[in-house]
Amino acid sequence: MRTARIGSILLAVGALVGAAAGVGLLLGFEPARLPAALLNVAAYKLTFLASAGLLAAGAMVFRYTRRDKVGGTTSAQQRADPRQELGVRQPGDEPLRGARSGEPVRKPPRSG
Repeated sequence: MRTARIGSILLAVGALVGAAAGVGLLLGFEPARLPAALLNVAAYKLTFLASAGLLAAGAMVFRYTRRDKVGGTTSAQQRADPRQELGVRQPGDEPLRGARSGEPVRKPPRSG
């Protein structure tokens, strides 16, 4: 799955859980009335969920840090040169001649 898809799923689930908690609060639901065993399970679920979130965040930071150390590019480095956006020509920006520019390539005559 792509990261954007996972992010949108997490946002939707977070909104759903938040809405459910809001409705429960408005209706006067009290979690303290639940059996103790159910509250223990809920506490462990929250603990494991927080642990998974911290592990995922740490893994992402480690990945981006390692990518930068290895020589990967960041989004700031991938942007075009600002002078090119303004239309200022760089030295060596002369148009290529030959196959890349659409001109026919002339082969040298055969010797021999």
